[in-house]
Amino acid sequence: MKKLDSTFTSNGFEFKQIHREDMYSIYERKYINSKSEHHYEAIRIQSHNGMEIAGNKIPPSEYYPSSNSWGRHGYTCITKKDAYNKLDKMMKEEVVNKEAANKKAERKNAK
Repeated sequence: MKKLDSTFTSNGFEFKQIHREDMYSIYERKYINSKSEHHYEAIRIQSHNGMEIAGNKIPPSEYYPSSNSWGRHGYTCITKKDAYNKLDKMMKEEVVNKEAANKKAERKNAK
């Protein structure tokens, strides 16, 4: 699977990964050629198992959350500290959600 790039440009911004932990990451985002204006984005890295679009085969890869999933898989933060706090919260919520899903499955199997 192709990993998400640690640096890339998009829509007039430069992105630089400053932290990665499993499928979670923090990117510093700034305007191209800007030396002072920047902020951070805490994301849950997305992935797909490969696909074909108009006859073009696209191999399995990771990708940045889309704007449609912002607020669920990605968050903009003003400070680096805020980004780390948001990342911690996202990771804890995933653990809680997995535990709840496991308990639900156990109840279903017990019936």
